[in-house]
Amino acid sequence: MPEPSSQGNSSSSKSLLWMMIALSAGMGILLGGGMFMASRVIRSVGLSASTNKDTLRVPGGSLRLQKESEMGPGLPVFPGATLVLPGEEATKEALKQAGGGLSTVLYHTADSRAVVDNWYASHLGPEFSRHDAGENPLPEIFRDAQVSGSDIAFVAQRGKQVRIVALSLDSEGTKITLIRFDQPAAQ
Repeated sequence: MPEPSSQGNSSSSKSLLWMMIALSAGMGILLGGGMFMASRVIRSVGLSASTNKDTLRVPGGSLRLQKESEMGPGLPVFPGATLVLPGEEATKEALKQAGGGLSTVLYHTADSRAVVDNWYASHLGPEFSRHDAGENPLPEIFRDAQVSGSDIAFVAQRGKQVRIVALSLDSEGTKITLIRFDQPAAQ
């Protein structure tokens, strides 16, 4: 009589074995599918070990990830100034300008324009020339970069590259616009 009980255990052992195999295979298929989907997402976004770690390529273009202090044109940022993020329409305009080679970043500080002006005068290199607010005639470069005549501006030109720091009065302090662009070739 011991044989029928051993045969029952053998049948349940086989069932348990097949359930464990099926469970393992199912988990393997789920894990494999998840890894496949993750690789497809990573490829479609454009991240890979061979690309720049700070650049994200998406179907609409490329996005560059930067620290707040390293934003835009690579000019020094006044201490304590906060980055002003553009709205939706301003973002569209900035993307159009960036496509044309114009890089603009806006910061705001509660400090007076005179304090910010003095700081930039001492922290920008000798290649920067200072232009007072209301200066006439307004330099042609200001029109290209959309700098107002009421702004204090520091301008540097090296070859075709133009860098501008524009300081605007604001009811709550000073707006600091950092601009970099390449002049179009003379025709």
